[in-house]
Amino acid sequence: MNLADILKDSNYKLSQFTEAEIEQLEQSITLKVTKSGEVPYIVCLVRQKAIKLTPEEAIRQL
Repeated sequence: MNLADILKDSNYKLSQFTEAEIEQLEQSITLKVTKSGEVPYIVCLVRQKAIKLTPEEAIRQL
């Protein structure tokens, strides 16, 4: 899963972040199977807890 897929229908852009930052975040994405399919999750840097990776959360974690 890459961040471009997560951000495709949002107003957020990755242009202000380096390739290394984007790659590091993409490597930490995990997929959890739910009733509606696979959902991306990431461990929050502050809370140290798995959270659903929404476009807003992806930008916040970067």
